[in-house]
Amino acid sequence: MAHSTMNRYPKLLELVVLLLVVVLSTNGCMVTRGVWKERLYHPHPQPQIQLAASPERPLILVGYREQFEKTQHIRWRAFWLDLEDRYDHFAKQNFVDPAHFPGLIEVPMLDATQGTNFVPSIGYAAMQTLNKPGFELWKDGQSLGRFQLPTYEGDAPVTAETVAKTPVTLLADGVIIVLGVAAVVAILYLTTQDDD
Repeated sequence: MAHSTMNRYPKLLELVVLLLVVVLSTNGCMVTRGVWKERLYHPHPQPQIQLAASPERPLILVGYREQFEKTQHIRWRAFWLDLEDRYDHFAKQNFVDPAHFPGLIEVPMLDATQGTNFVPSIGYAAMQTLNKPGFELWKDGQSLGRFQLPTYEGDAPVTAETVAKTPVTLLADGVIIVLGVAAVVAILYLTTQDDD
């Protein structure tokens, strides 16, 4: 009686089965996940920063244009900058609608070519930073620091491109899973066959 396939290649078959199980259990829907996975949001190269100050508290409403990776997905964003709290520009901010906050005081944006000679001695003023997307902020002539605009990872936006790709990627994932299952079944079948 000849030895079975399992007896001839026991370690190889065990290894193949183990690898297939790992791939199917950890990477199911891996193509679709690639379309919708978290990716980078960052300030647009021309962020068009707009600032407004709360008349009651040390809060600055920061408005700017945000871009998703290198796509054409651009949107207007706004968030509160608390001058008494730590600010992390690598974290996704709590974005708000500026229309819900009337009565704010517009912060004048100084021309970067003028330098700091035109910073007013009373009230807020700001100047866009050229090297990194953000701004420098002053109050009553004193610098409050430089603040970079947020860069963070988030879910891919729902766009015509991602919606169009999803059925194709789901089909690809299905083919991968079916082929993987078929391979496991074939290997299990071979291991049960003994040649006389």
